[in-house]
Amino acid sequence: MSAEETYSRTGADLVSIASKYILLVESRRNLKGRCPFHADQGTSFMLSPEKNIFKCFGCGKDGGPIEFIMYMEGKSREEAIAQLIGSGN
Repeated sequence: MSAEETYSRTGADLVSIASKYILLVESRRNLKGRCPFHADQGTSFMLSPEKNIFKCFGCGKDGGPIEFIMYMEGKSREEAIAQLIGSGN
């Protein structure tokens, strides 16, 4: 079984991951905050806990837990998956 398949089975909670880096506030069914990927003056970063995905309407970056770790820490996809598997998120 590949690392990505292992990760897919264990899953990762994007809310708990992103909350380590940015302040998220409730906005109806989603969470919003200042995007950590660019100099955000507003709250263009949106996160859907239900779908476990994010989207920044300022810089356009989007994805799930793997992509969030890749963007935040400058890691490859494989390194991000290994980190998520190792952290238990």
